[in-house]
Amino acid sequence: MTMERTTGKTIGAMGAAVLALGGVGCGSPAGGDSVLPGVQSLVFAQRAFLRADGSEDISGGTRQVIDYERYTPGGGVYVLTPPTPDGELRSLTDDFTAVDIAGLDLSFDAREVVFSMRHGDDENYHVYIAPVDGSALPRQITDGPWNDLRPIFVPGGRVAYISTYQFGSELPVDENPFGRLGLRRDEYERGAAPQLSVVSTEGGTPTVCSQNLSHIAEPFLLSNGQIGFSRWEHLGPLNDVKLFRMNPDCSGMEGIMVRGGLPANSFVQATELDPGTFVSIATSRSRTIQSGALYRIDARNRTSTADVIPIDEQRAIPESLTPAVPTGSGSPASGIGRYRNPRGLFDVQGDNRTWTGELLVSWSDGDVNDRNEIAESAPRYGIYHFDPETQRRTLVFDDPNMWDLYAIPVQERPEPAVIGQGVMGNPADMYSRPAILAGADVRTTMLDETVSGAQFGDGVSLDEALDATTHVRIIEGFSGEIGGVGMFGLTMHEGAAIMGETPVYADGSWRAEVPAYLPYHLQPIDRFGLAIRNQLLWIQAMPGENRACGGCHSDRAQPINLAATLTAQVQPADRTTLRRVLDRTEIPWAGASTVRNLQDMLTESCAGCHDGGASDPFAGLYYEITVTPEGATEPLPPFQIPYLDLSSRPITTYYEREVVTYPASYVSLLMPSAMMGEMEIDTTHLNGREVVEWINPGSARHSRLIQYMNVNAYDDANAWAWSTPSHPENVSGATPVTRANRMMLIHMADLGGQYYSRFNTENSGEWASPRY
Repeated sequence: MTMERTTGKTIGAMGAAVLALGGVGCGSPAGGDSVLPGVQSLVFAQRAFLRADGSEDISGGTRQVIDYERYTPGGGVYVLTPPTPDGELRSLTDDFTAVDIAGLDLSFDAREVVFSMRHGDDENYHVYIAPVDGSALPRQITDGPWNDLRPIFVPGGRVAYISTYQFGSELPVDENPFGRLGLRRDEYERGAAPQLSVVSTEGGTPTVCSQNLSHIAEPFLLSNGQIGFSRWEHLGPLNDVKLFRMNPDCSGMEGIMVRGGLPANSFVQATELDPGTFVSIATSRSRTIQSGALYRIDARNRTSTADVIPIDEQRAIPESLTPAVPTGSGSPASGIGRYRNPRGLFDVQGDNRTWTGELLVSWSDGDVNDRNEIAESAPRYGIYHFDPETQRRTLVFDDPNMWDLYAIPVQERPEPAVIGQGVMGNPADMYSRPAILAGADVRTTMLDETVSGAQFGDGVSLDEALDATTHVRIIEGFSGEIGGVGMFGLTMHEGAAIMGETPVYADGSWRAEVPAYLPYHLQPIDRFGLAIRNQLLWIQAMPGENRACGGCHSDRAQPINLAATLTAQVQPADRTTLRRVLDRTEIPWAGASTVRNLQDMLTESCAGCHDGGASDPFAGLYYEITVTPEGATEPLPPFQIPYLDLSSRPITTYYEREVVTYPASYVSLLMPSAMMGEMEIDTTHLNGREVVEWINPGSARHSRLIQYMNVNAYDDANAWAWSTPSHPENVSGATPVTRANRMMLIHMADLGGQYYSRFNTENSGEWASPRY
């Protein structure tokens, strides 16, 4: 059998034989019989993995599930009629050379396909629309020196996609008011972190959505007209990919499934099955070549009577549809393989569209992980019909020399109602039309947690602890876009700045204005300035948008009561949180010239007694860590870590696969919490002492240094957080330790224990500019 494309290309006899193979748990249709009843055609993309030199591009540029920088030319967008291995294959992109496709979607009337394409005459991916019947050439609707990826159709003649566009990048550098504020660069990968944009199907100026700290990926449409997407949540110890949603005007970014305890690190490539239920790939964040297990997610709201809230993000239930497929990066058994790009198959009767319980997927047998890299052999993704009930895959199409991805049945589907334009996005309004963050009652929570430390002793319930909230601390996040930073220090936390600490009224309500577009997270704090809880979830808002929550992880399935009777609603919103960068509170450890360093305070008030010298009670006490780097046969020489040295002398240590040098104070205080499993620790020279975790990044309340220093209340100098004695404020020959000094230490710990801020990097002078 020879399979011909209308472009004249053929797949030879060997390739056709491979196409006919079903594999374990697989089958193939007889003759020209379609395995997709009611489906006359498929539209899909082919992505090349064979390079010009014959080598195979396995995961280049897409090692993580949220990556996008893979360009191996030779692919295209195709229509397959009928959807069988020997169907007619018609190209929609033959007028371009060196093509690669990064996502596609079908219009509601099934007449047009939107796709992201890079080709031989363009160094970037941009969005194109083409008629499915091939009657006209694809037309380009986005442009610019950035990448526009994973487009989907949105009701009202719009297209949503992810983009590495930077605010103001079309302007000359000296006229760009946004500069480094307008682009996120992930700390780990140092690459541009794509964010969501929405544009008319006719092109024009896109609406750029408010920003996440790290990557946004894989947008998809909900039946209520909202846009779903996967979002990399990178905030301290939290490092996973969850499902979110928003309105097409970029407002109302909320979760679909954001709770903890999920069966996989990352949920990506989701599509909706029925209102509130979805199918998604569940996998490791990296090392699975953007593939994984199939999961059905039931996020329907079961507790609220409010029809306007169809999703319950905190009670979403993931159910495995492929129990034999690992959700980590380990190898599956032979014949099990991994999946990509799942999409429900529907019985369409007029305007009624019912999920049949079956899926259209891309699938590859084999390890589909790092072992493919070692073997220098790429997986072979083909298109299959999959029945979760029987676990049977039936071959639809597989070109063994291509990856066959993003398959969609060419069928009409109902167009959801258009969600009106509630906010208008313009980056120039970042400060002039601020966003509002607010809460109805910070004391309200549905979390069954305890809070310990300081006045809470061995622990009280979270709802009891929240009664002590006096302010809400609003923290801006930033990352590698500040320049010159790989890691922010010996910590998993990225860059952080305190926008302000807005007061909480007697009824528990609060309300503050903040610059639009930026990512924030919140901490309810007590009268001692200690965070009661660290909210590990980014919040962002568009210009003029009001983002309100019910409480501190209150039941989000219930309507939020923000009636005018709330104190926060009848008082002007706190504007002390609407700060330019130079006025925000950041804690550089050392090296800043325009703001105060933490080391300045330690040198003035602490290092006189804790510098390893004759007057140091801990002089000569240290422990050693030994590390054998990945791939090495011998360990590095041991690193000596002083027990407690608060001087500025340089100390070398090892963190995140690198040898790094910081002041002794930073290494001494942060290394105990940064040590990882591959390190061997020798405490011989501690003379019977244990390694002390002086700083718990993200929690001053649980940091031993803060406990020893102790802190008094802002409203009562005689009230102290811990009942134990505080460190003396006055030591002979040293500058007195004030409450402001103690708060500097508390801020450092609660923010995450970072060494770097925007003011001790190579671009510190730029950040001091009032334009930010």
